[in-house]
Amino acid sequence: MIKTILCAALLAMVLFPVRKDQSQITDNSAEPDRFYREFIGLTDLQIRAIHEGKAVAKILDSPTADQVFVFGSAHIHSTPERYVQFASDLAELRKLPSYLAIREFSSPPQLTDLEEFTLDSEDFKELKDCKPGHCKFQLPTERIDDFQRSID
Repeated sequence: MIKTILCAALLAMVLFPVRKDQSQITDNSAEPDRFYREFIGLTDLQIRAIHEGKAVAKILDSPTADQVFVFGSAHIHSTPERYVQFASDLAELRKLPSYLAIREFSSPPQLTDLEEFTLDSEDFKELKDCKPGHCKFQLPTERIDDFQRSID
């Protein structure tokens, strides 16, 4: 699944190349916007956020309850090749302060892949106070309330 997401991200970067200057929006900029709107269901506000350099994520419908599909988009000032090289280097990603934990899933994924991911009492306190844009956890905005209600 991770490889599928990475391939989809790479395909999107190849089909919709990164612009070096936001002021140079061409007719080609309508294509990713159409994709965002028609196939992903993003709002104009979410699409504008992407153009402004903010990351946007949305949980998509899945055919079964045991599958989770998440779409994410962020404007990246790089070439597709350099981005894929960077995103594939887990050792380098671990050094970034924004990554609390990172690990490659087995193929097929196993529950044991998540053994190192734990939450302590401080994490639960933080989750209770999470607000969109002000949370150390990477949670979709529409799910923060669900997580807060589930915490005892």
